[in-house]
Formats: sequence, structure tokens, C-alpha cells
Amino acid sequence: MGLLFLTMSQETVYRIDNETKFQFRSVNLTSEDIDRLEQWGVLENKQMRNRGGAKGQRIERVQMNFQAIRELAYEYDLLQKVASRVETQILECFRTSEETTLTTAEIADQIDRPKSSISRSLGQLVEKSQLTKVQNGVYRRKK
Repeated sequence: MGLLFLTMSQETVYRIDNETKFQFRSVNLTSEDIDRLEQWGVLENKQMRNRGGAKGQRIERVQMNFQAIRELAYEYDLLQKVASRVETQILECFRTSEETTLTTAEIADQIDRPKSSISRSLGQLVEKSQLTKVQNGVYRRKK
């Protein structure tokens, strides 16, 4: 498998095999983030180590599915091309919220946009099957 990295000056192809190792800087993921990455097929066969205390567990070893990452990157790129900035901000509100439903007013406050603009974009996201309208002014992200 080869990864192609584009830089300002050149294209570089790196070959990856079973002996290839990556090291990533420390990043904080919630258990929901980890579950979502597993659900999407990005993380496979993770090995955890309990660190105790408020920080919980540390991932010691994980297999990453680069095909799944490529597919997610494609979907993200596509979303950026077909969704308005307000729509992507709304979806980000749902992604980062601990609540399963959000109101038009809550979203407007979070992204500092007029409620009329939010309402229009919420309707478009319902039409695009990204959200479900629970009742007037209340929406839920589709799983």
C-alpha cells in the first residue's frame, strides 16, 4: 500500500507494509469519539491500558484502517462542497453536543448566527436526511 503526500514542492509516495509504525502526538478523545471511530471502521483491535484517575484509559496499540480514513476524507470533502458553511457549523454543533436534540435558539447562540438563517439551514439539512425534525424548532441528528 502506498500513501501519497502532496507538499508545496513535490509529491512523495511512502510505502506501508506490516512493519510500518506510526507515532502520533497525544490527543484527547472521548469514549464517544473512540466508539464512533470504531463504528466507522477506522480503529480496529485496540489495546487499552487503564491509567486510573480522571483521565481514564490510554490506547496503547491500535490498528487503523486507512481505506476507512480515505472514505471519511472523501465524504468530508464532499460535504464541504455541497453544504453551506452554516450547515457544516450546525452539524458540528450536533457532533460536539452532549444533548441528542438541539433547538434553533441553542444552535443560533452557539454559532452566533440569526435564528432565521439557522432555521433555513435546518430545513435544508432535514431535506438532505442529515437531521430529523422532532417538533417545531427542535432537531435531532440522524445516526
